[in-house]
Amino acid sequence: MRQRLICFIAVFFFSLHLAAQSADKHPLKLRVATYNVGHFNQGVAGGLEVRGEAVYGKEGKQRYARLEMINWREWISEQSLDILGVQEWNRYFDADGVLHAEEELLKPFYNNVYFGDEHKWIYNGIATNYKLTNLRQKYWAGEYYALIGDLKIGGKTVTVMSTHIPWQKEWHKPALDAFIAEMKKYEYLICMGDMNATDAEQLLFREAGFNMANGGYQGWFGTAAGSLKLDGRAGGADKNIDNIITSKNIKIMNVSVPRTGLNDQDHLPVIADVIITW
Repeated sequence: MRQRLICFIAVFFFSLHLAAQSADKHPLKLRVATYNVGHFNQGVAGGLEVRGEAVYGKEGKQRYARLEMINWREWISEQSLDILGVQEWNRYFDADGVLHAEEELLKPFYNNVYFGDEHKWIYNGIATNYKLTNLRQKYWAGEYYALIGDLKIGGKTVTVMSTHIPWQKEWHKPALDAFIAEMKKYEYLICMGDMNATDAEQLLFREAGFNMANGGYQGWFGTAAGSLKLDGRAGGADKNIDNIITSKNIKIMNVSVPRTGLNDQDHLPVIADVIITW
């Protein structure tokens, strides 16, 4: 009995040793995305607005909302993301407040869903099957903030962030400066968000030592889809406002900004593989 106990203890501590060392030896690839979902209503707060109740009745109106919700859910499933950062979330998918967005869109795929403070326009979240600890918020100005959590891998901490930077002139530059200062605090960082920033401003992230998906080694991707479409363009300067930013020790590959048919009059998502090197 004693010999078996000694063997068990030896195996237990050996396993702990492996867990502690795994972060130091093996790169870890994660599929991540940032998506300003525009309140599921092309950027207008309050949830999807469905008209036509006078013609189709309340039941027909709700049927349409459910069909749209299913389109969103299918898209989220198809991406098979390890971490999804969202901005401009809405508690309810529809303006009538029937379809609970977290339960319908995220809970089927993610065990852990974290949200920051809920404001009318600004509402950030992170969905993942990894466990985040030490959840906190950092406010930039007004309602704009970052939701921040820690992902423990072996003996290392990867900071995961979903943020929305203000576009308002009086808030914008101080918020960007504070944002860069906050990111510099972390050894390993994955930040997803709506930067509301010009190309030149986002290049400051690279100058500060970070990698970025949009404006990185694959070039720029237009994400302000509505304004680009009105201009008759697929891309353009200063229309690349959504981004994934990582610390220098986390590589970014396979970046894409697909049209989804979901929120294309407002924002497009940025999707990338990030490779954590220890």
